[in-house]
Amino acid sequence: MSRLLFQSSHTLYNLILPSMEADIKLKYISVEYLDALLERVAKICPSAGNKGRELLSIAMKDAAGDKFISYNPMPETKPYPRAKPKVRVLGKEKLKVFLEAASKNPWYLEILLGLFCGLRKGEILGLKFQDFDFEKQTVRISRQLVGNLKLKEKEFTVTEYAVIERNPKTENSYRILRVPKVVMQEVKCRQQLIELRKTDPGIEYKNFDYVCCQENGEPRSLTAMNQALTKICNRNGLPNITVHGLRHMFATILIELGVPLFKISGLLGHSSVHTTYEYYCEIMDGQDKIIAFVNNTFVPQRTGTEG
Repeated sequence: MSRLLFQSSHTLYNLILPSMEADIKLKYISVEYLDALLERVAKICPSAGNKGRELLSIAMKDAAGDKFISYNPMPETKPYPRAKPKVRVLGKEKLKVFLEAASKNPWYLEILLGLFCGLRKGEILGLKFQDFDFEKQTVRISRQLVGNLKLKEKEFTVTEYAVIERNPKTENSYRILRVPKVVMQEVKCRQQLIELRKTDPGIEYKNFDYVCCQENGEPRSLTAMNQALTKICNRNGLPNITVHGLRHMFATILIELGVPLFKISGLLGHSSVHTTYEYYCEIMDGQDKIIAFVNNTFVPQRTGTEG
């Protein structure tokens, strides 16, 4: 079961069904009925209204498409906007401290891919060396790693968990990006390290071609990178940053450079420019000028002894 299916099941069984006071036939469902239902759902938690309406919209659209109903009332129901995303961006001095510490960490390459390429966590973990064009200095995003859950029947208890490859999040997430020189250098260093591991008689290496992998070539867990970021921040007195936070900072850098919003949307692989605006409208102005601190002379160069 994908994480999306798990979330949809949770929305249905934990939010919508318990809020239904009257079980009526599909053809009798009205705007008033749905608004009353969603009002009860919305009281459960801040995101419940939005998630409930989103799932009901899909169900009712399918019902109309399959001719179970002649009229879909969902578009006329009260909207429940999703919670406004909180964007955390480090100021220039804290960013400098963060990058200095990150340069001594085994996750340095992954951090640079988030900060300077704006990749999602699953996209970083899903990268393979074949995706990089060293001559053109580009990377192709064509997959992501996601969690695959197996649940106990009729319960939400996870009995089995695995990391698997999936297509990118949206059609717009398929993209080719220019990669900064410092990042490509780190990719080459990682490639050399992995080649050494392949020849190590003490390691039974499984060659999946992953750039970000365990010592034996297996993919990393989906929580490992955020755990590494938390350690870096805690040890250096910095506010906690997630992989998604690195992506926010990438967008902020582009905004500071005056890059048009539609281009930022394309680089991030957002489904629409509206999504990009929703995240970053409040940081279009007034942020510290961090651009001068984020360049090839500022980014710490590793000595090659960090592992």
